[in-house]
Amino acid sequence: MTKIDDRPIIGLTQSRRDIIRLGAGAAAGLIAAPALAQRRSRVKRLRYAHSTPTTHGWHIWGEQFKAAIEKKTSGAVEVTIYPNAQMGTERDIAQAVRLGSLEMGGVGVALMNWVPDFSVTDAPFLFRDRAQCYAALDGELGTELKRRALEKGFRVAGWHDLGSRSMTNNKHPINTAKDLASLKMRVPDSKSYVAMMQALGASIVTIDLSELYLALSQGVADGQETPLPVVRSNKLYEVQKHISKTDHVLTTSYAIVNPAAYDGLNPDEQRAFNEAADEATKYLRAYTQKDEQETLAFLKANGMEVNATPDVESFRVACSKVVTDFPDLFRPELVKMAQAART
Repeated sequence: MTKIDDRPIIGLTQSRRDIIRLGAGAAAGLIAAPALAQRRSRVKRLRYAHSTPTTHGWHIWGEQFKAAIEKKTSGAVEVTIYPNAQMGTERDIAQAVRLGSLEMGGVGVALMNWVPDFSVTDAPFLFRDRAQCYAALDGELGTELKRRALEKGFRVAGWHDLGSRSMTNNKHPINTAKDLASLKMRVPDSKSYVAMMQALGASIVTIDLSELYLALSQGVADGQETPLPVVRSNKLYEVQKHISKTDHVLTTSYAIVNPAAYDGLNPDEQRAFNEAADEATKYLRAYTQKDEQETLAFLKANGMEVNATPDVESFRVACSKVVTDFPDLFRPELVKMAQAART
């Protein structure tokens, strides 16, 4: 009987221990749940939007920025990326960032609707080479542009190198500046690109990048000029036959953030933000240079007639007066900063 009587006593003791243990665990869970919820509620969330595919430089910059800042802040700052014009066109995104209804965006010429001085980055043949462009943006020119942007409600977080621009069309090869005279060319909604195409004698159509593929396929424009990686990422090779590597502009676009959203980060988070943005900028620069080398071969393999060595000097001569003749677009003091940059 002793063993029989002992068993329920032992079982009761174990049950009590189990109950106590489970109860303690439940109590800890009740304590931890609000703490976890409170920690999650303190996470600062940034939305970064752009109007291009996930293969575009804007998205690549965003992915690198997201990974870096989330790691540096141990998840205290989270970034969600919205590609493919989910938040609207370039202009829509810029406006939303300025108003504060969106925290961050990747934009190009749309920013010039509010900060026209940024047109200087689109001046044809402004820089001797890529290295000088980087030195200017990382130096005096970049600092001054950031200051002017902040005055208009935008904080510039980083620079996007989207590649040297080339010209494509469906009519005939482009080898010299004179070959543009008979073409109807799409340009972004930017006074600087309109001025350049006017100097080259082309007819002009302004179309947002998100609508470019359809416009070319329907013949709204004969051709366009964008960086090589954009021709590939937007699949323009499907609707264009000829491409010429004219390198007339090293395309620079901008990662922008709403100033109030940035100011809402604590000093450590702001430091992590700045470091993550710089790392993303450097990553995209290296990525774009490598991508350019691979893209020409890709475009040729996909049916485009590639002219890798057009008469660039003819374009340079034709565009030589664009910078000086349009001081309202290309502010002389900013041009001077750009050209004075040393590598």
